[in-house]
Formats: sequence, C-alpha cells, structure tokens
Amino acid sequence: MNDNLSISNLPDSLKNEVSTISDVREVEHLTLFVDNIATELKIGNAISNSFQAYDLWSRFMRNNRKQMPMSESPSKVIVDRDISEKIEGVTYSGKLGISPALLRGEKEDILAWPSDREEKVERALIRLASQGKIAKISGKMGSRYAVYFTFSELIKELKSVYQSLNHKELKDSLLILKGAELSLRYQAVSEDGEVLEKNEVLMNYLSAIHFSTGRGRSNVRCVAVLNELMSQQIESFEYKSYYYNRTQSFKRSLSIWLSFRLYRMFRYASPSHTHHFSLVKTMVKYGSIDSDKDVNKRLVALRRDMTATMKDLKGAEIIKDYTILNIKNDEGVIVDYKYTLYPTDKFCEEIIELNKHSVRIGVKAKKVMGESTDL
Repeated sequence: MNDNLSISNLPDSLKNEVSTISDVREVEHLTLFVDNIATELKIGNAISNSFQAYDLWSRFMRNNRKQMPMSESPSKVIVDRDISEKIEGVTYSGKLGISPALLRGEKEDILAWPSDREEKVERALIRLASQGKIAKISGKMGSRYAVYFTFSELIKELKSVYQSLNHKELKDSLLILKGAELSLRYQAVSEDGEVLEKNEVLMNYLSAIHFSTGRGRSNVRCVAVLNELMSQQIESFEYKSYYYNRTQSFKRSLSIWLSFRLYRMFRYASPSHTHHFSLVKTMVKYGSIDSDKDVNKRLVALRRDMTATMKDLKGAEIIKDYTILNIKNDEGVIVDYKYTLYPTDKFCEEIIELNKHSVRIGVKAKKVMGESTDL
C-alpha cells in the first residue's frame, strides 16, 4: 500500500467505525515514533521500536507452534507465567496469563496459543509502524493507533530478515494475535521503593484486525489496531529503539530473543563491561520452562540450546566470547550455569548510536509533553 490510510481505502468492516484518520505528520507522538531515518542512515541498520517492559515479558509459547482441536483441549488452557524484570532501575513484578485464540477449522475448531511465529509477525508489524505505516483512527471505538499494510508488504518485511510465511500462515498468525488474550497483573517499583505503577488488565495481543476484499491475496489491505498497553506506551513515549535486522535474522528463536534482549538491556556495553545471566532464570524469562522448579533433567538440553545461540551471537559479531561458571547445590550437583558475555567493538558502537538516538527522542518527547501540559 503506497498511499496513506484514508476513509476511502479502509476495509469495509472498519469504515462505519471510523470518522477521522490522522497520519504521522499530524500526531506529534507518532512523528517521534517514526523518527528513525537519520540514525538508520548513520549506522546502516534497520531500526524498529519496542515497548518498554511489555516486549521483554514472556508472552509467547516456545519451541513449537501449539495448536490443538477443541475435542483435545486440556482442562486448563491458560498458561501462567511470572513477571520479574529490572529495567533502568525500575523493578517489574507480577503475573501474566496466556489464553489461546479460537480458529475456525474445516471439521473442528482449533485452539491456538501465540508462539514464536506470532512473535515474528508482531515484530514485523511494529517495524512497519516504525517506518510510518501507522495512523491514529478515531470514531465509535474512541481514538486508537493502527498499523496499515498489505500482505505483500508484511511478507517483504519478514523476508528482509530471512523469515518466510505464506499467505495462510500470515493470516492465521494475525488472527491468533487478535484472538489470543493476555492477562496482566503487575507493579513497577523504583530503586527507593516507591510504587510507580500498578496495573491489572485483560486484553488481546491486537485489539482488532481488518482485511479488505481487494483483488489478489498479496494486495489485500489490512489494518491492525494496537492494544491499549501499546497505545499507552506510544502516548507516554515508553519505547526504545533496537536494530530489527541485527536481532530478527537468526533461524533459532532463542537467538532472536536473546539478541533482542541484549540490544534492549545491555545499554552500557563497552569493551570493559560484560553482561552476565543465569541460564535457568533466562530460560524462564524466554519461556522454555515455566519456572526454575521445572529444570530437573532438562538442564543439559537447555545448555545445549544456549551453546547454539552463543555460536549464533559470535557469528553475528554481537559477542566476541563468553564464559560459563558451574553453579552447584550443597550436594555438589550442578543446578545452573552463569554466563558472562564479552561484547564486540561493533556491538558497542551500535549501542552508542542507539543511546544517542534514545536521548534525542527523549529531549523531543519532553518538549511535546510539556506543550501538552501547558494546554
């Protein structure tokens, strides 16, 4: 879709709901959200945005695409996970629950939990939004932010990082993101103990998805309405940039996830600084295991997966080396491993540019928020 979103080219299912559409030039919050071109040209990487804490939480099922017929549904369909994250001095703690989408099947309806595939599609959607394919739509549903695209544009974005989905897989993923529910109950606490935020919400990964009935599958126009938490974080400038091409191009989902996490969390990287993590806690955050009590005989397999990812990160010049320290219990049995990562000069230079970009956006955001307060 080369033209901007307008009432005339909205999918029919959305036209009666929308009265006005404002593009990135008319909404200051969106102008800053897509203000990435100068940094992209300087560093030579594709920049996208990620939402402050939301994108670091374990919101997706791992290792395989989990779908099953309704007749085989387990008695418990909601997957519960802990929220435990410290970001820029703020500690987030709480619980999240992942509920499956219900997809229409030929003979029987299917339960589908959001998985690695849906995470890749969500990342590609936000990458398109970060390039300007986002608008503010207002009408019967209130004011919402929506990403607009064609199937061919989304497929092209995925192919740019060597991810391949056909039209049916892509549509299924979008329907799963719309149908799956995420329950969140958490609080954010500052380093001095002040409760900065308490939140309890039930929402879909996407608030809505609309498809046009255009000729040819590749040219079908789509509008994906972002959920309320994403929209709130755009409004409050609670997002950070990262390199889409440097993190999303791996074959292994763990490599995609960990590289993304390093670009988000390792913002003080330098040749004299290292990054370390516990294997078990990291795999809980990733979602390979639901808690540190689930390790048992899986520790060897978890280490094998991380070894493959370390090889990927070295090959991509994100880290130049790493070390592993055995963690033993009182009986001398290995129960965990501590990894220490040594960043490459290239990674450190990339982080410096991301930090500069973040500071620049922050200065502009304060001005916009100051103007909003003055009104």
